[in-house]
Amino acid sequence: MKIHTVICFVMFISATFGCQDTLMKPKNINNDLLIRSTPVTSIPFVGIGPQWGGYDNISRWTGASTFSTADWQVLQERVQFLRPGLVRIMASQGWNYYQNGIYSPEISEGILFKILDFCQANGIQVMYGEWGEKALSNGDVDVAWLERSTDFLKYLLDIRGYTCLKYYNMCNEPAGDWSSIGGDYSLWQRTYDEILTLMQTKGLDKRIEVIAPDVAIWNDVSLSDWITRPAAYFGDRIHAYDIHSYPTDDQVKGGSYRQVIEHYRSIVPAGKAMIMGELGFKYNPNSAHGATNTARINADPFAGDDSNMMIYDAFYGVDVADAVVQNMLAGYNGVILWNMDDAMYSDTDQDKLKRWGFWNILGEERFGGAADEAIRPWFYPMSLLCRYFPNGSTIYPIDIPAKKGLQAVSARKNGQTTVALVNSHASEYTLQLKSEEQLKLQGAKVYKYIARDGANFDGAKDSKGFAVPNSVENITLQKDDGFTIQLPGRSLILITTMQ
Repeated sequence: MKIHTVICFVMFISATFGCQDTLMKPKNINNDLLIRSTPVTSIPFVGIGPQWGGYDNISRWTGASTFSTADWQVLQERVQFLRPGLVRIMASQGWNYYQNGIYSPEISEGILFKILDFCQANGIQVMYGEWGEKALSNGDVDVAWLERSTDFLKYLLDIRGYTCLKYYNMCNEPAGDWSSIGGDYSLWQRTYDEILTLMQTKGLDKRIEVIAPDVAIWNDVSLSDWITRPAAYFGDRIHAYDIHSYPTDDQVKGGSYRQVIEHYRSIVPAGKAMIMGELGFKYNPNSAHGATNTARINADPFAGDDSNMMIYDAFYGVDVADAVVQNMLAGYNGVILWNMDDAMYSDTDQDKLKRWGFWNILGEERFGGAADEAIRPWFYPMSLLCRYFPNGSTIYPIDIPAKKGLQAVSARKNGQTTVALVNSHASEYTLQLKSEEQLKLQGAKVYKYIARDGANFDGAKDSKGFAVPNSVENITLQKDDGFTIQLPGRSLILITTMQ
């Protein structure tokens, strides 16, 4: 369906397609979207992608050490379409290289190496690390664990040859009382001191970038010293920084989320990359979404308490897109979505899942039936952002009018351009897309995703559920002549010349 035949319904058009000039050039500057020519940051973007890995309970759940051939083919096909620039994969010694008191990296053949082989073959960069071990007693660093951990890292780099490993992180969310660090900054610093020394001794320090601190900020600035203290102490031994965020929808749409993540970005040393190492939504239990989430968890025999049941609703894809765009505008150099697949991790009850994924690949084998293996709505907009804000691109801000729920950002790579517009509010907006510098978008693909009730959404897709463009257009953007875009409520529109 061509855009210019349905302009009053969803999108934008150019005068080159024969529409009246009065539709093309409204003079109300409050409706202008202006793509700026100065990038958000000079540090290249490393990409958007999900948390992947785990499947630690697959043997107990299915009796097999790895996926079935059919499930692996489905996973490969879906991730190839997703085309993430960066994924996060976390290991632990008990699952991956140390069992019954014996160092045995071969135990990772069934899952971890299979995933890393895929990342290597498909040019997907990996933030790799470890969750941490049992709570460390008396503030002591577990040197034996760190010795094995760095031996395994050396094995991954030297024996397996995984050049896809970009970042190395130790200890998930160390500022939390649930982690092995237990919120003890001194213990964390001594642990990193030890790990960095071991990496240098084993010749690993210049082969992978160390990233820290991996703290969950909970949407305030109280953990700022987890960035400023290691920056002052470790200096260039820390190569990049990351945090986790789980905002409420009110925080994302109300502006406080952007202020918080901008603060953390601003205190990272100059020239260092900053990654959002986990991004998802946590709903206030007293809100309507929070109450719905709790009710759905209680009604689902396979859902653990740490689940976001809004993954089944189309609006969630728009809300997460809103937050992802805000991360790019705040100068983050990559975003990890929590997460890809329900079947990766169990909750405290090992027979219940952390439901956060694009699908549940073990639905047929163990949880809920084959229908639960289907792609969920939020995969559609996330696949567009992963594909068309690729590794190596440069992010450009877009000036926007003050309209509730409106976000916009652009990217360029190798002379090609992407523009993403998000409206997480219910109202439709009529906007003018312009550019500070002339941009000729020849053969631009135009995608739309409009959330409707429940799992329903408007968005062209193929027989496998993968997004296809609604049209292909030749577009010229300049400062004084814009293109009309009708941006429906709860929608994402993406325009790209990238392949």
